[in-house]
Amino acid sequence: MKPNILFILVDSLRSDKCRSDQKTSVTPNIDKLIKNGVYFEQTISSAAATAVAVSSIFTGLYPFRTGMGGKTYHKLNQNITNYVRILKENGYRAYSNAPSIATDFGLTFDFENKDTSYDNYYSLFAGLGDEILQKFDSDHLKSPWFFYIHLFDLHTPIVLPMEFEDSKFGNTSYEKMMSAIDDWIGKVLKKIDLTNTIVVLTADHGEYIPIVKDGNKIINLEPSSIETNLWKIGNKVPKNLYPMKKKFGTVLRQARSKLKSSKVSDDSLTVYQKRILFESRMGDGHRSYDDLIKVPLLFSGVTIPKEHLISKQVRHVDIFPTILDLIGIKSSVDVDGKSLIPIIKGIETEERLACIESPPSVHGESQKTIGLRTSKYKYIRDLENSGKIIELYDLENDPLEEINIADSKSDIVNFMENSLLKFRKNIVIEEQENMDDDEISRIEEKLKKLGYR
Repeated sequence: MKPNILFILVDSLRSDKCRSDQKTSVTPNIDKLIKNGVYFEQTISSAAATAVAVSSIFTGLYPFRTGMGGKTYHKLNQNITNYVRILKENGYRAYSNAPSIATDFGLTFDFENKDTSYDNYYSLFAGLGDEILQKFDSDHLKSPWFFYIHLFDLHTPIVLPMEFEDSKFGNTSYEKMMSAIDDWIGKVLKKIDLTNTIVVLTADHGEYIPIVKDGNKIINLEPSSIETNLWKIGNKVPKNLYPMKKKFGTVLRQARSKLKSSKVSDDSLTVYQKRILFESRMGDGHRSYDDLIKVPLLFSGVTIPKEHLISKQVRHVDIFPTILDLIGIKSSVDVDGKSLIPIIKGIETEERLACIESPPSVHGESQKTIGLRTSKYKYIRDLENSGKIIELYDLENDPLEEINIADSKSDIVNFMENSLLKFRKNIVIEEQENMDDDEISRIEEKLKKLGYR
């Protein structure tokens, strides 16, 4: 009998906050999964935006091949074969619980339950978690099943459940929420047969955590609980009250700007500290720094080796080819990803290069960049002009990506550019999925409410 597959995607989860010496959250359930499975310490997302990244995961294709890699947001082209469809063709029942923004972009199209998505602001700890758990108590899931659970509570703004506000659960709201999510994951694991289930844990992208140590003081620019609750309330304001909401929002932004100025002296901060305090994953800029694109990847359960930590670089596009390999399903679909089993077994030694790109913008006004990452270097340049905005970072000696060395390393720039062109040369790029004006307006409004520009 084919094993069941539990696929948990924690939105905005950074790799270093899942497993590292810097982690202060309490995650016994994730820790146990890592101990009983294979954990990839250097997994690279295709882009730091949910819709683009998830489309890449589920198709095994880079965004420029799915119609999702443009300057503006588009729905996933439903003519592209995705791995959910392949699983269903091989006897699996496919279920999902994902935020509604995923459905808006066509990412839950092939799942069969009626409640494939939930409101973006419906918290795991306000009833959603119990609803998902109930599915495991009933005959809702028909084996072999594939269940995609997309958790949104770590996405900005973070609203902590009261029982996890104590500092023992982490130094930041972000890490306290990870403790809360881990606790819920533990409840799920108790309800499934781990002897006949493959558990996959990953993220779509990372996030900036605006906390730095400046001398003897800690600068914490995480939104306060009051700000967070006002944001969530504001996003439920009806359209006829938008003018009032806009004025109120301006006042809040000005107050927050003054608060930042009172807490921070620019002169004493490093390039990296300024970035995480003042920039936004959902704002302008190429947003391809490791804080945003380096994500966790864990395989645990039946047929998976135990206590296997792999530092070799892998990609989002490799996840589903690996799942098919693990359950013995062959596919002839042309994809960019490859199974990770040869790496797990130690057969493959050559590093896999990772294509990355900046997220689209709501109105297509931000500059679009593309790039390439190896374990040693990261290369970024303009989408349309290879000689524009060239950035090169030495990740081994400058892991915080503070010093652009492109001007002094022309040989490496040329290698990265040629390698990037090979990825993008002679490929079939699918047409972008057309959206009508109402769909565009609705999606743009949701993206703005979530903080995207």
